[in-house]
Amino acid sequence: MNRYKVIAFAVSGELAALAGVLMAGREGSGSPTLADQLLLPAIAAVIVGGTAITGGAGGIGRTAVGALIITIVRVGMTFIGVDIFAQQIVFGVVLVLAVALTIDRTKIVIVK
Repeated sequence: MNRYKVIAFAVSGELAALAGVLMAGREGSGSPTLADQLLLPAIAAVIVGGTAITGGAGGIGRTAVGALIITIVRVGMTFIGVDIFAQQIVFGVVLVLAVALTIDRTKIVIVK
């Protein structure tokens, strides 16, 4: 089991490095904050795709569908001229709603 985790983290790191190189090549420069505006839509795509934050349920196909939905929303908002900060607010609201819909309320302990 540990070997699979190491392989998964290694592949993830390699793909992140490749994405960084491609982004730096596209922009012509590098910066640690170059893709900050892409983090929230990426997390929202995973959650909208139905992957539970607590783990156990999810899949590549569902995440791909979530990414398509988030991309359509993002491109649509850019097309109609919504400010990038307002887009972040929309993705935050979508993220909160998706988590609220997928949370297992039977496991929540109610303190009286």
